[in-house]
Amino acid sequence: MFARNISLNGKLAATFAALILIFVSVSAFVYSKATTSASASAEQEKSELLVNQIDDALQAMLEQAVNLRGFILFRSDSTYGDIFANRERMLKAIAAAKQTAASQPELVSMIDDMQKAADLYFHELAEPQAKARKETETPIAEVVKIGVNATKGQLDGFRAASAKIKSLARDKSIALAAAQADANSDLKTTLLAGGIAAAVAAAALAWALSRTIVRPIVGMTAAMDRLAGGDHHIEVPATDRQDEVGRMAQSVLVFKDAAIEKQQLAGETDRMRGEAERQRQMSDEQKAREEGEIRFAVEALAGGLAGLAVGDVAARIHTPFAPQYDSLRNDFNNAVEKLQAALQSVGRNASAINAGAGEIRSAADDLAHRTEQQAAAVEETAAALEEVTTTVRDSAKRAEDVGNLVERTRLGAEKSGEVVRKAVSAMQQIEKSSGEISNIIGVIDDIAFQTNLLALNAGVEAARAGEAGKGFAVVAQEVRELAQRSANAAKEIKALINTSSEQVNSGVGLVGETGKALEAIVAEVQEINRHVGAIVTATREQSIGLQEINTAVNNMDQGTQQNAAMVEEQTAASHALAQEASALDDLLRQFKLGAQTAAPVQRTVAATAASRPVASPARALASKVTKAFGGKQATAAAVVQEDWTEF
Repeated sequence: MFARNISLNGKLAATFAALILIFVSVSAFVYSKATTSASASAEQEKSELLVNQIDDALQAMLEQAVNLRGFILFRSDSTYGDIFANRERMLKAIAAAKQTAASQPELVSMIDDMQKAADLYFHELAEPQAKARKETETPIAEVVKIGVNATKGQLDGFRAASAKIKSLARDKSIALAAAQADANSDLKTTLLAGGIAAAVAAAALAWALSRTIVRPIVGMTAAMDRLAGGDHHIEVPATDRQDEVGRMAQSVLVFKDAAIEKQQLAGETDRMRGEAERQRQMSDEQKAREEGEIRFAVEALAGGLAGLAVGDVAARIHTPFAPQYDSLRNDFNNAVEKLQAALQSVGRNASAINAGAGEIRSAADDLAHRTEQQAAAVEETAAALEEVTTTVRDSAKRAEDVGNLVERTRLGAEKSGEVVRKAVSAMQQIEKSSGEISNIIGVIDDIAFQTNLLALNAGVEAARAGEAGKGFAVVAQEVRELAQRSANAAKEIKALINTSSEQVNSGVGLVGETGKALEAIVAEVQEINRHVGAIVTATREQSIGLQEINTAVNNMDQGTQQNAAMVEEQTAASHALAQEASALDDLLRQFKLGAQTAAPVQRTVAATAASRPVASPARALASKVTKAFGGKQATAAAVVQEDWTEF
């Protein structure tokens, strides 16, 4: 009963709040499990990373020991460097492992023990043995004994500590994997159970909404359909509810009462309709009488208008109309009388306008002819000056481009000289390096010779050893042959280096001559650049002056063209005026004005004003340009014996 009085917004809000609460609860639990799984995965990755770092440290430590033994046996510089490189690699791996295991004090302590063992092995055994073998001639047997007692068991302790750390890290990784699997299992179970619970809750809430909202609305719709069909005896459901459905029921009840009242008013409407029909019949009779009077007035006006249509402005309506329409007849007669007087006056004025328009047309034709001649001459002058300006501007641009090109050529020549100087210096360095390489080859030849003697002595000693030294004798023979091949290769390389030195000396001389030639070219290019710069400056000044002259002539040309266009418009307007005046005169002749119009006024104005020819400004400007570019002879040749007529 309480739910019937809650508004639809409240019902929907409560339903969605319940669904949201279910989804938030499931999502919170899923989030917690996902966080647990992600944390376990991160810790597992750290454990695997720690195992890899410990393996890297152990491998670097073992390689350090192997490199130490190799250096003691063979005394190789590369092997000596590898001892310290693997030491650095081991220290970096140990430091990275300590950073990875920073949150586990037990593992950090074990890693510190590994580093202590490695430091003791390096400082007490590896470093002293390597330095003794490298810097002294101590026998191998004595070198091997250095630091053995102080570092006994340190390498095995390093291995054992690394194995224990990797075991603990792997055990932790397995435990974390199990925790991650449990979290993922709980996550799947929660998602499945939460989905089922949400679906069941949604179905229950939908059923509740259907009972409290949909079913009453369906009943209300059926009642409204019956009411719309004319059934005024329906029972409106849900009128006792306090929500929106109850308010809708109250509205339907109002519609029902209004329909009943409308049915009662229908009889009163029929009675009023009969009274209106009687009033309409009386109105039709009065309308017929008024239509006869209007018809007579319209026919009389139509006759008068027909006379006006054929041009008879002297026609009048003499038969009176009905009293209420007789003012139309008087207004028509007065209007026609005023139209007759106006047309007579217009006829007289049209004759005078026709005569004046003819005179204006003749004067405008003469003015247009003279303006066209002057506009054409100014346009030709502007076009010619534009071509001259364009030519000078292009010349200035090309001269400037040539100046830029010469400047780039000079810079290129200077750079080429610098390159040649650098090439000479490089060849000298090559020559110096060739001498040093020859010295090194000599050292290699001496080493090969000594190696050959040592191999020969080793073969003799192997022969003395008898059957036990046969294998070593074979090795000594191979070493001897290798030393012989090294000596031959050193001699060939030395010969090639001597030849290269001679060719480098020849190249140094040729490059030096090239540098001198480039210096001469740079000096000549600089002289050309100065001359071209002077040409560019003069051409730019000429281009600027011509541009200003061209701007002035273009402005004059625009003004002349505008004047010509204005004169053409005036001429066209005068012709149109003359045509309109003639047409107006012809149109007035169609009317019967009832009295003889005055004779057209003939006015003849003799256009005898002679224009005084004066020199054209454009022609004077062209003469100045010719003087500027052609000198005295061009000025004499540019004199034009032609007078321009101005208006």
